[in-house]
Amino acid sequence: MLLQSPPKKKFINSINYFRGIAIILIVLGHCYDLSRWDISNNVEQVFYSLTLNGSVYFVFISGFLYYHIFYQRFNYKKFMLKKTQFVFLPYLLFSLIPILYTVFVGGGGEFLPEGLKQQPFLATIWYFATGRISYAYWYIPMAMLLFALSPVINWIIKSGRVLEVILFLLPISLIVHRPIDNINPIHSLVYFFPIYLIGIWSSINNKKIYAYLRDHKKKLVLILLAIAIGIIQVLVFQEPGNFHKEFWSITVPDINLIQKILLCFFFMSILDLYEDKDITSMKKAAETSFAIYFIHPFLINALISIATRLNLTYQGNFFILILVTFCVVVISMAIAYGIKAIFKKNSRYVIGW
Repeated sequence: MLLQSPPKKKFINSINYFRGIAIILIVLGHCYDLSRWDISNNVEQVFYSLTLNGSVYFVFISGFLYYHIFYQRFNYKKFMLKKTQFVFLPYLLFSLIPILYTVFVGGGGEFLPEGLKQQPFLATIWYFATGRISYAYWYIPMAMLLFALSPVINWIIKSGRVLEVILFLLPISLIVHRPIDNINPIHSLVYFFPIYLIGIWSSINNKKIYAYLRDHKKKLVLILLAIAIGIIQVLVFQEPGNFHKEFWSITVPDINLIQKILLCFFFMSILDLYEDKDITSMKKAAETSFAIYFIHPFLINALISIATRLNLTYQGNFFILILVTFCVVVISMAIAYGIKAIFKKNSRYVIGW
């Protein structure tokens, strides 16, 4: 009797749409400087808290898709090779020139440890290892560590104790927070690891979750709880936005992480309503999400420089934030399509798409 490979899993439109929304929210979180919105009053700070830490969505989706796509037919060598080719290689290409310029022309940059400023080779390695050459690129070193731990993750899945591991690790994430300036990939891994497992657990139990959250009242409870956490974060903890600190220091719990977990289930349940709908704009945003991720930091910096040189004066607000986010996403997509037109199938090695 011939052994048959596991059947291909059904493509989940709603999770794909979630990926499109996730990259838009990540770009939005990076557009506050470009929008020149001076977040001051409590209402604005609550909105700010709700919109930051969008990387949680990316990690959740990554975990969901890991179980849905890779787990049943897992091959560690092929898995890591593809992640190296289509995630790490674009990261190296986009980082190389900025790193070399910063190390050899820019004096090492403000984030480089003082002891490495006279050691260009080690400084270059440090930037590649931390992703700190861009405020967005810290994610890739952390993600590669996460992918490398796949055998451990598979063992957790096979044990049938994914939820128990989540309940053990999540309090640790709430205590350690994100690293200062997102410089330490191991610290980031500790913070995001239970989110990846929550994505996996949600993929395993997706039918039960969708059935439980089908009641619109439960969706409303999720969004109201998320807003309430934002209010507590601003009024009680007085910490709008992301929580960052040294690994071993003890402060308040990172309740923003709980908020984002609630919003993961909110988006998951809301978008399930559109599973059979063909939403072209969301499909385009989803399929180009990694390309947008790699391109948008440089585009934002370029637009900030242009606005400064042209002495453009404007006072930011919610509507300007939405406008500049829309422009950055659309222009990033246009650049991605241009690169794909030039490199064809090989564009995956350049922009991850």
